[in-house]
Order: sequence, then C-alpha cells, then structure tokens
Amino acid sequence: MAKKRKGKASPTRGVSGNPARRAQQLAARQPSPDARSSVFESLLGTAGDQWWPGSHRAIIERLAGLPVGSPLRLESAVVDLVGEEMWARTQAETMGFHWDQYLASLADLVRDRIRHAARAGGQVDDLWRLLHGLAAMTPPSGGEMLRRDPDLAVREAVEDSTAALAEAGAVPGWPGEVLRAAPAGEPLLLTDVYGSRHALVAPFAWDGEDPHWYCWDIDRCTGDRVVHAAVFASAEEAFAEWRAAVGAHAAPDSTRPAPCDQVTVRDLVDPLCRSDLLSALMIGTESRQFIAELFRQRQRARALCEPFTVAPEAGPDLIPIIDDFAAWLRDRDGRRPEREDVATLADNWSDLSGPGYYACSPHRIEHTVILVADGYADEYAEAALDLLPEWVEWCIERTGLTGEPAERARQAAANNRWHGSDSMDLRRTE
Repeated sequence: MAKKRKGKASPTRGVSGNPARRAQQLAARQPSPDARSSVFESLLGTAGDQWWPGSHRAIIERLAGLPVGSPLRLESAVVDLVGEEMWARTQAETMGFHWDQYLASLADLVRDRIRHAARAGGQVDDLWRLLHGLAAMTPPSGGEMLRRDPDLAVREAVEDSTAALAEAGAVPGWPGEVLRAAPAGEPLLLTDVYGSRHALVAPFAWDGEDPHWYCWDIDRCTGDRVVHAAVFASAEEAFAEWRAAVGAHAAPDSTRPAPCDQVTVRDLVDPLCRSDLLSALMIGTESRQFIAELFRQRQRARALCEPFTVAPEAGPDLIPIIDDFAAWLRDRDGRRPEREDVATLADNWSDLSGPGYYACSPHRIEHTVILVADGYADEYAEAALDLLPEWVEWCIERTGLTGEPAERARQAAANNRWHGSDSMDLRRTE
C-alpha cells in the first residue's frame, strides 16, 4: 500500500513507532568496532563486557554508610550509587550495555565479598545493605532473550549470603528480608492537551512504611517511550515537576489528573513489563537521572501491573483512517491525492489505536517528517509530506484542539521538510 522505501535506512534520530522497524533503526545505531562483534552480542553481554568487573569494583569502593531503617532511603541510595557508575560507563564505553546481565554480575560480586568477609570475620553491613538495595530496585522478569534473570540472581545472592553469615555465626543487620515496594493506592493520570504525553503517578509503600509516589513521564509521540521517571513525596509534587518539563502551553494548570484504570495503566507501561532485546536498547540521549532509574522504573511498573494482565491492544486499522482523510480532503477542497501517499503518512503517524492516534503535538509532527523523509525515496517522501498540513488540520478537528496548542501544531506541519537534524533531548518540552 505504501510507496517504496529507501534501500538502506541511515542511523538518524528518527525512531519509528512500528516495533519491528524501531528495532532495526535502534540496532543500526549501536557501535560495532570490528567485524566479529555484532550489536546483539554486545547487548546480550557476550561481547564488550570486559569493563564490567572494574565497574563493579568501582561501586563497592564507593560504598560507605548506606542508610539504615528506611527501605526507601536505602533503595534510593543504591539507585544513585549504581546509576552514577552506569551513567559514567555510557559516556566512556561503546558496548556491553546489557544492564540486566550487568546487575546480575554485580550481585554475584557482592555475594562473594560477603562470603569472604564472613569467613575472615570482616565487616559486612554495607555490603549486606547494598545487596538488599539491589533486590529492592530489581524488577521481576520473564527472562525472554536473557541469559540470566537478574531478579533470580539477586535473590540467590541474598540466600547464599544469608547462609554464609549463618555458617560463620554472624547475624546480619537490617534488613532481615528482601524489601520491595508495593502499590499503596490507586494511580492517577495527567495528560497534556495534545493527548500524547502522560504523567502516570502511583502510590507505593513497604507495608505502610515509607509512603511515596512514583511518576513515569510517557511520551507517545515517538512510540511508547518513558522519557523520565522519579520518586516524589506527593502526587502534587510529581505533577508540578511534570508540568514544568512538558511546558505550560501543553500542560496548563487547567488540565487535571484523574484516576487511571487498570487497562490504561497496563497499556502505558507495558514496554516496562516485558524483558526482551528491545528493552535493552537505548538511543544515546538518556539523562543521568533516567539511567539511574532504569531498574526501579521497571520494578514499580511490574508491581503496579502484577495483579492483572491485559492483552496488548492491536494497532490501528489504517484502511478506514485513509478513507476518512481522503473523503475529508475531497470535501474540503476537491483534492484527490494518490492513495499510496496517504497510506505512507498514515502508516508513519502512530501505532496507537483509538483517540490517541489523532494526537498532533509538534513533537509527533516533527517525528513523522523525519520517519518519512529518512525512510522513503525523496520523490515519494515529498509527495506524502505535502499532505501533512491538511493531515494535521484533520487531526485538529478530530481532537478538538484549539488556541495556542493548535497553532503550534499548524506551524510544525507547515515545516514539512527534514534537513537532517533533530533535537537530541529525550525529554523535551512539547
């Protein structure tokens, strides 16, 4: 239905909303320093992981005075400690970034250090708390395409360490068991005026202890992508931070949060609840904060979704969408574009079904321009992109967008050619 693509996609910043195409594009961006090293080997840890032992030792060398008595303070301290090292390695290394395997290997080293210290009568308190901090932030995983399940690796390390301490006649200090936060109430959802950027905020606690709120900033302009995640003391604090990041014109104070049902929760965080090769891929512009929260954001998502399962929603049926736009355009000004050109635009616009498909934020518009321009021969890309201003006007009518947000969308659609550059910010103002 759609026209010819370019023979070879270049590794640009545009990332498709189509999962298969996105996997190809992201894989093409990963460095491969020699012909023997493939991107998949480097991601799975079968190549490029030579720096892991030094990195793990660096974490332990900075280990001192981890908090006692507060599960949240301990978890956050370990998140920061491990996250800082992970961030530094993303700036210095070129491969070996399968973080699940990295975490499992770190748990092994901590276990071995505890065993040695127990036999030698040494100090194990900080190592013990580090291991429990790792357990708190580690997500359960289904194990798809993983050599080792990090959750199982961490739990086995805790069990082995407990046995070693008991054999040495030592009594481990706090905590005495694996501590993981659990949902403590109903999640809330705040959506921007375009309908493609969401703040999902949910309460968590440890059996009533250390209550807090976790916020995922989810940008659906380029597919289902969490662009930021963090712990907050209150829902109000989380929403205020999110509004500031998104921008007042897209998330004004007049937009109010509402309770979020289970189906919507699962739909929004489903990518975080799966453990596969795609979940290990990054685009290289993640912030220090985002890297630090890689594990905890998945742990909280899995905890939130664990009591229920929802079948993944099918993508949009493009045929009625194409027909509807073609009829609208014909009625508006008598234009009859080639169906293949409309299909190209419709296919690259979004992989969401329902109302979310028509969201027309400037970010989604710019992303679509990149996908089409980078993915198709010039003559086909230009024919499709010539329809973009009318396509956006059609979406504006269907979403009821008005005022400044609608004008921003129209301005973005008027700039319907790509010049080879894109914003490098993963978390951008809408």
